[in-house]
Amino acid sequence: MTRASAIVGTLLLSHMPTPLFQSQQRCAGLVARWSSVAGTRIPALRTVVVVGGGARRRLSLLRIGGVRSAEHVGKGSALGQARLVRGKTAVTCAAGGSFVAQPSSRRKAAKKDFPPDEKLANLRKEFEKAADNKGLDAYIIPSEDAHQSEFIADCYMRRAYISGFTGSAGTAVVTKEKAALWTDGRYFLQAENELGHEWTLMRAGTPGTPSTSEWLKETLPEGARVGIDPFLFSADAGDELRRTLAEKDQELVLVYEDNLVDKVWGDARPEPPSNSLRVHELRFAGVDVATKLANLRKELSSVGATAMVVTMLDEVAWLLNMRGNDVPHSPVAYAYVVVELETATLFVDDSKVSHEVSAHLNEAGVSIKPYSSLVSEIKRLAAEGAKLWLDSARVSVAIKNAFDDACAQYYEDLEIARSRKRGSKEQTTMDKEELDGPAALHRPSPVGIAKAIKNEAELEGMRQAHLRDAAALSEFWAWLECEIVDGKKKISEVEVADHLEKFRAKQSGFLDTSFETISGLSSTSFSV
Repeated sequence: MTRASAIVGTLLLSHMPTPLFQSQQRCAGLVARWSSVAGTRIPALRTVVVVGGGARRRLSLLRIGGVRSAEHVGKGSALGQARLVRGKTAVTCAAGGSFVAQPSSRRKAAKKDFPPDEKLANLRKEFEKAADNKGLDAYIIPSEDAHQSEFIADCYMRRAYISGFTGSAGTAVVTKEKAALWTDGRYFLQAENELGHEWTLMRAGTPGTPSTSEWLKETLPEGARVGIDPFLFSADAGDELRRTLAEKDQELVLVYEDNLVDKVWGDARPEPPSNSLRVHELRFAGVDVATKLANLRKELSSVGATAMVVTMLDEVAWLLNMRGNDVPHSPVAYAYVVVELETATLFVDDSKVSHEVSAHLNEAGVSIKPYSSLVSEIKRLAAEGAKLWLDSARVSVAIKNAFDDACAQYYEDLEIARSRKRGSKEQTTMDKEELDGPAALHRPSPVGIAKAIKNEAELEGMRQAHLRDAAALSEFWAWLECEIVDGKKKISEVEVADHLEKFRAKQSGFLDTSFETISGLSSTSFSV
């Protein structure tokens, strides 16, 4: 799988100051600084500078054409019509002059009568029936799935469905009266285009924009009930949200029944992916599964843990040397792993497991259970007195609470049994049982750390992948130069992206790109 990004704006490099492109992080930071001064008169610079991207795996250099949602008030030249949209991720600057950026809200500014948003109306109806009919005042819809993944399968794109905003990052919050969406600077323009008239865009990271929890605290009255799907929030995120809401005596409600957006989505919601797993060959992995499990068990023993639940999809794939195809452009499958000192269990839909994968797992001593049975397994661990290693930054609220509740039940039962006992000898026995009882150990995942330390086979794989991708890019640049040399032929962004993927697909070992090519031309370069 190739990992290099396609930088389709390279032809602009000769016009750009070199320091701007020393790192992706610096580019993102520069955009943030420029965006923060939107709405003020600022001097225009002499160089056309456009920066897009900013995701961990993305970097695109995009050209802007045309004045867009900005009022040019300086003199400037034809080349130098300055553009800056308040809170946007694109900046062009001109030769002299200055300008004032104007806010953009296209649908609201149109002042037309739009029909009510049926999805929002139906979601608000679900508020009344939620949480055992106790009702909700607001509901938060994140971008993530139950594994806290950044990139997810279509059936879990709940935020995109309810809001209409299709960018990869964002959080939607719906109250009985309002609907707001938070996203970062990569997607301000896209969100303005895609959000309906009832939605308010909250430009995350810009001065004066509150966080979701701060906004809820300010918007809702005391005693308000804010609902979340506990499988879609990490334990840390859930705790932080609960603390913030509590400052105004607002309550965080964990809605364990069907996700409310799923109820609105109904039969139109895509089916969960059921793509087959495949074995990741040892010549690429470098270390077999049995060795990885043995190393993990040493880590568990060193801190007194007896079990660990692995929830991140990339960690599951790495630990068991297997790959999937459940998420576009990501070689992962929806699954969990529970590792104990003597056993290991993969929780996955068995329809994804071929005979080859089954034999591969069996050889390493890994059993298979249904994906949906993880919570009951967590409760079993607590009932048996497990010391469970949990990464609270990654494991969901639902999993953490399932273990905590089962631990509480364990000690409640223990107290009842103790009250029935008499005599010092029996009391000493009960004290020992209590000492050996279940407990959660909150620590960063050792799997993520081990995965980050590449062995020689993995390093060589990375080298070979980059060499093959460099060859594909060389072919691509040669093709592109021939196509545009006389300036007469017009090439679309789609054609450019298709040709780049075609050249990559010719390379040996190619499976997929790590994300869709980001290509832009003229006005489409505004959106990332």
